[in-house]
Amino acid sequence: MNSTVKRMNRNSSTNLIKILLICFLIIAISFFVYITGGTKKVFVHLMYIPTILSSLFWGTYAGLAAGIVCGILAGPFMPLDVSLGIMQDPINWISRLIMFSLIGLLTGYMIDRINRLNKEKQERNLISPFYNHLPNEKKLFSDIENCIKSGKQFKIISIKITNLNEIEKYVDNKLAFDIVDDLAKKLMHYCGEKRVYSHEKDELIVLACENCVEGYEEKIKKELDHYSSFPVSTNGYKIRVSLKVGVYVHQDEDNSPIEIYNKSRIAYEQGEVNESDVYYYDDSFKDKRREIQDITGAMLESINRNELFVVYQPKIDIVNNKISGAEALVRWKRNGKNFIGPNIFIPIAEEIGFIDKISKFVFSSVVSQVEIWKSKNMNIKCSVNTSVKDLIHDEYTLWASDLITGKNANRSDYEFEITERQIAYNDKKLIEKMHYLKGLGYQLSIDDFGTGYNSLMSVGEIPFDKLKIDKYFIDRIDKTEIAELVRLFIEYAHTLGKTVIAEGVETEEQLNKLRKLKCDEVQGYYFSKPLLPEEFEAFYIEFDKADK
Repeated sequence: MNSTVKRMNRNSSTNLIKILLICFLIIAISFFVYITGGTKKVFVHLMYIPTILSSLFWGTYAGLAAGIVCGILAGPFMPLDVSLGIMQDPINWISRLIMFSLIGLLTGYMIDRINRLNKEKQERNLISPFYNHLPNEKKLFSDIENCIKSGKQFKIISIKITNLNEIEKYVDNKLAFDIVDDLAKKLMHYCGEKRVYSHEKDELIVLACENCVEGYEEKIKKELDHYSSFPVSTNGYKIRVSLKVGVYVHQDEDNSPIEIYNKSRIAYEQGEVNESDVYYYDDSFKDKRREIQDITGAMLESINRNELFVVYQPKIDIVNNKISGAEALVRWKRNGKNFIGPNIFIPIAEEIGFIDKISKFVFSSVVSQVEIWKSKNMNIKCSVNTSVKDLIHDEYTLWASDLITGKNANRSDYEFEITERQIAYNDKKLIEKMHYLKGLGYQLSIDDFGTGYNSLMSVGEIPFDKLKIDKYFIDRIDKTEIAELVRLFIEYAHTLGKTVIAEGVETEEQLNKLRKLKCDEVQGYYFSKPLLPEEFEAFYIEFDKADK
């Protein structure tokens, strides 16, 4: 309210100054024309200055009025020749009056026209290119700036329709538009027509402030929940709309409009990509994303800097009490100082397409190490965790075969571990590739078994040599129902003639239970953590001595 009053007072002062300027110019020019001898001199044409300025300041009618005033003052009241006392001929000053008025009128019209065109252009620049009835992010930034200056409390609600592009491409382009249009209208109902904005085709933003209806936030949440919970029907199809909502509450921080808007977008980046939910901005999430970006950049140079290395966790044959092999695990010691966990950098590597380089580094390191151990009479079979993206593409498997051939190694010494969940997502093509790798002589294992979608339903169709029971079940094996499930896994795998290995074994009780259930192999901290090559050799020697 105070800012509005100040703005009105400022505009009134400006107009008063303009009026005084025009009056001064008209009087001054009239006096100058008179003292220089009258209208016979060209100085009378100086009257165009206040006429044009009036058009510029206030438009067509002000230009016309100024032209008439100037024409009259330079007309019947102004002599043609002051020294001789000769007055103007009426036709002369009437023509000049008409000319001044016409100039004021035309100049005002042209300036009004230019201003109108500029305003339309500015308005077009503030309208979404996708939805003509919605303002864009430029208008949003301007409105946020005004809210900040006025001291108003407000929230930014960013709504991302994560599957809109798929709906547009594969279902119906008009349906995609109608979904956004319908959602925008409902949001306008709660926060006003001028408070809903569009950024890109699949994102709506709400600038929620004190003008919104009471309880608007809960009402908006209900609308969004309705969209994500109930399918949209069209042409016999039922389409689910996936919405991610980010909310940022402005609290008088010294932030620019784009920073405020970005915080709402940062908020909705939480959770799974296609998981519909409402998320509130948290500085810790921003810090985490910044850390991920930093890690991403450093990872691209990690191999060249020799920061990645491989450790080996022993696998123990609990039937014959001997080391049956090892699992190779990649580790990253950034800058030679800070350890970055594989649960952090492996998903990032998969996302940015760097996983193939890591996979090649690991497999190359493993083949070299296994051959070194062979030269020391240590016959170790080694497994590697393998990305489905690598296995499906022939480039990786051809590269691996060339590497093994070049080192004169035996393919049966190497085992590819693939998680059950990955097999479920990539059934046909991946299973064909698994049959191909089996035919070449590689060993295959299903990792994290029991946590995916195949379990006992279709595992018989998958070519594999080992079944690795996930640590989730081993941690809970003291529970009767879990132990029974593990027994079922083991018996079924044995029926198929496969080996069963339990991962994550950490206690003697777990080991004894697995022996009773006739599990074949185990790995875990009960026997050993993942070891560097020289540490693994020492463990191998000690275990061999203890066995004898």
